[in-house]
Amino acid sequence: MPFVEEIVSLTVDGYRLRGWQEVSVDRSADSAEITFNLSATNPSWSAEAKALRQGKAVEIHTSPAGRGMGDLMVRGHVTGYKADYDDDSKSVALDGKSKAADAIDCHPVKHKTGRFENKTLLDVAKELDEVGCGFKTDQQLTNLAKVQRQPLDTIYQTVEREARRLGLMLQGEPDGSINITRAGTKRHAGALVLGESPVKKMGVAIKCDAKFSKIVARGQRATGTGTDALRLEESEDDPSVGRYRPLLIIPEGDWSKKELKQRLQWERLRRAGNGTTITATVSTWRDEAGKLWTPGLLMAIVNEPEDVDGDFSLSSVSFRQGKEGTVAFLTFVDPKAQGGKGTKGKSGKGSDPVFSAGDPGDWV
Repeated sequence: MPFVEEIVSLTVDGYRLRGWQEVSVDRSADSAEITFNLSATNPSWSAEAKALRQGKAVEIHTSPAGRGMGDLMVRGHVTGYKADYDDDSKSVALDGKSKAADAIDCHPVKHKTGRFENKTLLDVAKELDEVGCGFKTDQQLTNLAKVQRQPLDTIYQTVEREARRLGLMLQGEPDGSINITRAGTKRHAGALVLGESPVKKMGVAIKCDAKFSKIVARGQRATGTGTDALRLEESEDDPSVGRYRPLLIIPEGDWSKKELKQRLQWERLRRAGNGTTITATVSTWRDEAGKLWTPGLLMAIVNEPEDVDGDFSLSSVSFRQGKEGTVAFLTFVDPKAQGGKGTKGKSGKGSDPVFSAGDPGDWV
């Protein structure tokens, strides 16, 4: 995979600004927002470009070798502006977030009751989204009997709590929207192999302290009597831990016995899947097909010294461009950590035995 320089542009009020010396854009499957930082030395700032100081809406695009506008990386707002001067130069630095930041920070003050009945999670999200960040999904969602917003919940907090109940994730998209999704169903082209281009560095980290031998959830229904409503308790075991190590979870809201069990499965799989992470520094922002690295997509990873040979899900990507050239820092996890299928290939044979549990995709 040959090295290709990326030309990054920022558009504000219809004006396209290029020539950035330092570029940083961060995306994660676990985050509903995308963050960015840009800096330039001796920029020829026009009066229009000074709108960046006012928190205006912006778009960041990147193009291989400057061919056209290229791919959208972020649509959002500038959250910080800094200008430094010395005797013969000026440097300007910007930081910002995608549109989803408003859904994370803001409360839905227009909705009168905060209560929803017999609606999908996407329906609920759209009704709460008075800031207009945009919610979407690539999943088949069923109607929820009821959703009750807590008084101090932001838009995001209400939706995220219900997503957790269903084993779903809220992922920030380049257009500023939030996708209600599960990872591990689509993939990147090619493979990342230790010792071969574009891999500059690769690491494997295994941590066991996030796992528990028994995870217990306790709750109580808001209405009703009997064993299906009072003093509910469900548990999930992880035999790979090898010693007694319990964790108690008190889920938020009014959960049924089935929902408690699903919540525990999601918790166990995420903790086990995140126990093994693979990091790679690569000299490109794109896979072999030219697609920008995208959290949630599968990638074939080969690291023979560490017995790694299989599919892993991209958890986070940090795009960087500066003095050291154009690089991307990638972090991968087992797909089960993001609601996908277990690792395939040689790595899957040695996977934690908890990965043989039921597919989270069957939950809803």
